[in-house]
Amino acid sequence: MSVDAVAARELALRAVAGADGGVKGDGGLVVVIGGSREYPGPPYAAALAARRAGAHGVRVAAPPAAAAQQVALEAHLFPGMGPELDAAAAQAVAGVSRRMVQRLAQTGARGRVVWLVGPGLGGSPLADTFLDALEEVRDHDRGAALVVDGSLGGGPRARERLWRLGADLVLLNRAEAHALLASPGPPALTVRGEAVDAAALAHAARETGAVLVAKGDPDLITDGARSRLVPAGHPGLARHGTGDVLAGVAAALLAQMPAPFDAAALACHLVGTAGEVLARETGPGWLTGDLLDTVAPVLRDLLTTGPR
Repeated sequence: MSVDAVAARELALRAVAGADGGVKGDGGLVVVIGGSREYPGPPYAAALAARRAGAHGVRVAAPPAAAAQQVALEAHLFPGMGPELDAAAAQAVAGVSRRMVQRLAQTGARGRVVWLVGPGLGGSPLADTFLDALEEVRDHDRGAALVVDGSLGGGPRARERLWRLGADLVLLNRAEAHALLASPGPPALTVRGEAVDAAALAHAARETGAVLVAKGDPDLITDGARSRLVPAGHPGLARHGTGDVLAGVAAALLAQMPAPFDAAALACHLVGTAGEVLARETGPGWLTGDLLDTVAPVLRDLLTTGPR
């Protein structure tokens, strides 16, 4: 099944029904968890993307970075984070998240809490330690839904980790998808432009219990039993920053709607269409901030004018 503008509009109408409500929290709450000394910016870009996609509240658990100053008016920042996320950071996130879940329940808000794990985390030397701590947290508390951005190292261990974390949705670029599907042993060389095997991706979705998205031309989404293709997009989206935007949008939509499969499809359509708009109106030199600014009008146009 292919997701065109008509299907995307139907998904968008479902997603924003809660966000347009009168209770704070109807649009859901997103906790972005990531970043490293090597890659400080991605979690803050993802946080802004979540706001652009309608999340009513965003918190960021990430090492301090210059980008935090740009986000502070739109998101609450976890205090006391060190230069790399560690086990103490995982416990801090869990404690705040529990209070957020309780607050939504007390107010009757229709949104939910979603964790977005991964933007910028791959550059951290403590990534494995942090993810181990996060697994322990999730063993006892899965009150929040979970989006993972990246393959968490790839191979069987990463697939097991996704299952242990209880991931609802996993976003992968083509290289990350090949890494996640890899067998034990030395990593195989990926041929430029090599497509992701749809059957293998579906098998991995069943193994991990998560909806998997392999970004490409087109994007491929599967929950192991069914698959969708999202043709919207442009080659210019294959650059730094776009994955962070997609991750934030997907997390925000999952905070507003119950089905990870639908949230993934709508997120891919919104960001893909935004990329088409920028390629047409700006050319190849657009910035990540331009993509952030274009996602919201694309969503607005779906809701107000419908597909053309």
